[in-house]
Amino acid sequence: MLRSLFIFLILVPGLAMAIRNRYAGLLLYVWFALFRPQEWLWVDVAFLRLSLVIGLLLVVPALLTGVFPTIKHPLAIGMATFVGFSIVAQFVAVDAELAFVWLDYLVRLVIVCLFAVTLTTTIRRFVLLMTVMAVSIGFHGAKAGFASLIFGGIQFFDGLAGSFVDSNGYALACAMVIPLLIASGQNLHWLRATVTETMPRHWMRVFFYAAAPLCAFTIVSLFSRGGFLALMASIVVLVLVQRRRLLATVGLAAVATAALTVAPLPKGYADRLSTIRTYEEVNETSALSRIHFWRVAVDMAMDRPLGVGLRNFEEAYDQYDFSGGEYGTRRAVHNSHLQVLAETGFGGAVTYVGLFLASLWILLQVRSRARRVEPPTQESKFLFSTANALIVSTVAYLVGATFVSMPFNDLTWLTFALVASLHRLAAELCPVSKPVIQRVPSYIAPAIGRANVA
Repeated sequence: MLRSLFIFLILVPGLAMAIRNRYAGLLLYVWFALFRPQEWLWVDVAFLRLSLVIGLLLVVPALLTGVFPTIKHPLAIGMATFVGFSIVAQFVAVDAELAFVWLDYLVRLVIVCLFAVTLTTTIRRFVLLMTVMAVSIGFHGAKAGFASLIFGGIQFFDGLAGSFVDSNGYALACAMVIPLLIASGQNLHWLRATVTETMPRHWMRVFFYAAAPLCAFTIVSLFSRGGFLALMASIVVLVLVQRRRLLATVGLAAVATAALTVAPLPKGYADRLSTIRTYEEVNETSALSRIHFWRVAVDMAMDRPLGVGLRNFEEAYDQYDFSGGEYGTRRAVHNSHLQVLAETGFGGAVTYVGLFLASLWILLQVRSRARRVEPPTQESKFLFSTANALIVSTVAYLVGATFVSMPFNDLTWLTFALVASLHRLAAELCPVSKPVIQRVPSYIAPAIGRANVA
């Protein structure tokens, strides 16, 4: 009953606001896609097709009022190009019907992302969108981490619904939202005109900063080796992007020491992690099978350079399995990057890699712009903190996705939209000024050299 009340207290006012305001429709769609309330409720609401309804409330009125998706930003072009290669793969798909279901999903997701870039025009809107993304998954992660902590360290075997349905996907999602939770806490003051009027800002910041380590403990409780590697990579990058790296290192070391002292480590977790290094010695089937699946993906791409169709790796696996069925039939690739290669071909894989390289390059540029502002302003601090968070989140995905098949998840593609929006905000808030060339009086020029005369 309480779950239903909680969901409807968000959903009903959200639908009313979405009818009147396109940005409210975007936030509601993102919350629904990531939080997935239909899976959390005890009653079945699937027949209402709320995701489609909310999507239509966003797209149709926007088009009728002259609000169009962004198509000129490099990341927008990259996302559209990836859709194009996915369409090409559809014509040669092993199972065209299954591939079309995922193509339809990808097209709708990219359209929402392009509208998100259009609608996220202010710092306040950016922070609100980032916060909705972080809380939608961070709520589940913090709740699970708190439960594991209270009950002495327990192991979770299942994940969330949707893209994060298994433990590996769930762990990766938690690793990706941890930096977003931190950045949301750092930038809460930009929401003073919306959320913080009804809830003290101090307590909201406590929630965000507490949710981050709780999500990390959820990763531990999920026994996901890929999630652990993603968490470790994100921690290293989080330290490297700080202004004061030594202070950040000492602070994280203190937090880690306290956590290891107080938090109960789930039984068998250390043994589980040890197989990352010794999987060949102990003949760890899971790790050995993944290496085989990766080789199959490469063979598949070499034989069918246009791809086998979205989510069709499993359909084509038996045809390319050179182990004689040693690891079973219709297996998943367990690697998002190689899944893209096998399913969308070389063109899709190049575009996919380009999206991440372009995102990281843009974020490094935004970060550099923010650091050049002296003395730092509230706007430059916002740019610096959010660019850092998105860099860390992207690295967490790139590392963790090496061990799980989930390249078409909402969180990753919405992150591209955040990067594009931040890029545009940085250009407005910290424009690159042309170097000032001062004219040197002619009577001074001979003394310092003609090269300095403009």
